[in-house]
Amino acid sequence: MPDGYPQQERKTSLTGNLAGRTVHEVTDLSLEEQLYLYERTRRFKAKKHGINDQVASLCEVVDANETEQVESPDSTVYLLFMEGSTRTRESLRNAAVYHGVKVNEFSAETSSFQKNETITDTMKMLAVYSTERSIFVIRSPLEGVCGWLKMVMAAHAERFNIPKPSFLNAGDGAFTHPVGEFVDIFSLLERNRWDRSAVHLALVGDLAHGRTAHSKVEGLKVFQKVRVDLVAPEIFGYPVEYRNRMRQDGFEVREFSSVEEYLETAAGSVANVWYFYKPQFSKCGDIGQARLNELRGQVSFRAEWKQKLPQGVSFFQTLPRDKEYPIIPLSFDMLPINGWDAVAANAYFLDVVLLGMLFGRIGRGLQPPTNTRELRAHEEAAVEPRPVFSAEAKVSDLPSFIQAADLTKDGHQRDPQRASSGGPVPITDGIVIDHIGLSQDSASCWKRLRMVRSILGWSKHIGSEGVYCSRRHPGHTKGIMALPSFGYQTVKVQELKMLASVAPGCTINCVASSKVVAKYRLQVPDFIYNMPNISCKNKLCVSNPKNKQRDVVAYMERVPYYQSSVLPNCKEAEYLYVCKYCRWPHVYESIWDDARGGMPI
Repeated sequence: MPDGYPQQERKTSLTGNLAGRTVHEVTDLSLEEQLYLYERTRRFKAKKHGINDQVASLCEVVDANETEQVESPDSTVYLLFMEGSTRTRESLRNAAVYHGVKVNEFSAETSSFQKNETITDTMKMLAVYSTERSIFVIRSPLEGVCGWLKMVMAAHAERFNIPKPSFLNAGDGAFTHPVGEFVDIFSLLERNRWDRSAVHLALVGDLAHGRTAHSKVEGLKVFQKVRVDLVAPEIFGYPVEYRNRMRQDGFEVREFSSVEEYLETAAGSVANVWYFYKPQFSKCGDIGQARLNELRGQVSFRAEWKQKLPQGVSFFQTLPRDKEYPIIPLSFDMLPINGWDAVAANAYFLDVVLLGMLFGRIGRGLQPPTNTRELRAHEEAAVEPRPVFSAEAKVSDLPSFIQAADLTKDGHQRDPQRASSGGPVPITDGIVIDHIGLSQDSASCWKRLRMVRSILGWSKHIGSEGVYCSRRHPGHTKGIMALPSFGYQTVKVQELKMLASVAPGCTINCVASSKVVAKYRLQVPDFIYNMPNISCKNKLCVSNPKNKQRDVVAYMERVPYYQSSVLPNCKEAEYLYVCKYCRWPHVYESIWDDARGGMPI
């Protein structure tokens, strides 16, 4: 009975496998789950329109006899739109009303956000106002909000004996918009007569800032063969990381600088679906009027070009459009080429089904995706409180970043004579940390020593520290720190993770009676979090300190190196760290702040 709240067995019919799922990115639904979403939406729309469509199913629907409608008056959909929206908000509001749940629209302009309350505190407050499941639909100028809330709110729900809430990303900053992407892909499938074998799509306009343009990298994977033509001048160009990922995933990608060039050079192989993204000039810096007109002309379609299009072509576009400077002629509104109205209409049907899945009304039989990285992170977190060097500890239980050295080949005696050749004075008992901040720059080594001392709080135990020449790496220096009489048996996995994060590649030697009794090499951890002086450097990230979300814990994940538009001067490295919430890439050195000024070290 935690905190005085009795735990009772909860009886509910809302037991679908997606109940309580957070959808922050497209990949938060597996391919199987996405196909289920599209198939259920197809059937729901056909039923509401009285159409008996005899087409092959996109996937098996084991709970086809179950209605989508939730009908749970104690469940709630919260609409939290911290940015302006009409179509997305109204589509989701009407979908929530259909389900017979409480619908609350939370106004950011008059809410507790204006009283400097954090997003986390607001969610904790709202979540306990329903005795059944809540779904929070969030559009935010900050990126990564739903990813963070997914992490923190599960424990809060368990504490108050309420179902785990779902968080549905309706657009965050410039990052992603999975709800919009699901509607786009459903509309592409519908236009393709539910044929997944191939799709040919032209993305036109501001591909640099379009959230659903970025989401296409994952959303289009429902098709077996994908051809994408990118039509944009350099200032609106598709970020290099997305182009590369498309090609790595087997997409055929072509690039053009303007609509006119595309029609001329790709004649005979022009896409039969075009998706136009309205230019966001406000995000492009100072642009003169002449240049602005030129850019607008490069991404706009002129009526006289219609004869150059393949038969049956469809145009989609982001809405609302600029009525003064439309990128698709207004005269096309009443023509069959208008596919954007169908996309807008499809949103309601898909939102009904998606909410039904997240409430757990439907979705039985679906297997949840396996995220091996998250499983490994949970496993590492579980062992963090354990002592590393106690008699009960087993080497096999240690996380992968801690590697035990084989001490059977020699006695590893601490040689007192080493002190005369430029090394620290050997100790009789305690811990010696070696190879700290190995570098050609001695100042960098001293900086790492300071970080180890301050972050681990071991200052009072230090007997000596210094920077010395490395014997194994000529021309390099390394930091060595000795902690005499330090009880190494008390050191926990969490402390070594902090040490490995600050000084990857260092070794920790446990000394008893002048003999090394245990030695571990610390590698770069896969996950760095719960540490002072780290932060995401994306100014729009929910975890960036400048956004004053004080309860958000910075969380970095190591990934293989990839080329990124946000690190244009980064030379190829072995790995990068990306923020768990907004996926912003960092080189290792940049995740650390100088404690004195909050600036990268």
